Amino acid sequence: MIVASIIIGILLLFLLIIWFTTLTIFIDYSHRMDDDHLRVHFIIWKFIRYKLKIPTIKVEKDEPTITYEKKTNTGTHTHSEITTKEITERISDFKELLEHIFGLKIIIRKFLKKVRITQLEWHSTIGLKDAALTGKLTGTAMALKSIIIAFISKKMNLMQFPSYSVTPSFQIPISETALKCMIKIRIGNAIVAGLKIVKFWRGGKGSFKTKPLTMISKEDSNESL
Repeated sequence: MIVASIIIGILLLFLLIIWFTTLTIFIDYSHRMDDDHLRVHFIIWKFIRYKLKIPTIKVEKDEPTITYEKKTNTGTHTHSEITTKEITERISDFKELLEHIFGLKIIIRKFLKKVRITQLEWHSTIGLKDAALTGKLTGTAMALKSIIIAFISKKMNLMQFPSYSVTPSFQIPISETALKCMIKIRIGNAIVAGLKIVKFWRGGKGSFKTKPLTMISKEDSNESL
């Protein structure tokens, strides 16, 4: 009986620690002409780390497909292609998903308010052959960035003022951008939001065509049988 109580106490203590543990997500994205790189780091307790790298993202010129390579912290590489049909199906699934989660906006809004953004840097350089068009495009891009950052600051907690800019290049046609963002999420808040979403989702599931959303449709079909 004493041993069982000790084990239960240890489990409860472990769950309590997990509940208040913060997950840190660091996003590092860079774009230079046709070259894109994306790196995502997941950090817990500073020493538990998982790295996800997508070093190559390119659009094939011969056929309408997007090719990308993915590298994880285990050193494994995966090579994948996305066709135009898959892109269309993903857009269709996304629209249907938005319709399903429209009723979840209160849950999501409360969760996002507890998400902290401790770093946000977004700098771009734009240049066209026409100087006048470069100036107009620079102003439009800067306005768009301001709107996006204002939206983020309204929905989430920006812990420090973001650094962002758009630099015009009147001499050389160029397209560059660099984005660095650090997000902190308390695991307990994510668990609560997840449970609320699952409870709400039971009211109806969509008919999705792409993975992993197709698993939801399959579960719904099995339940109806």
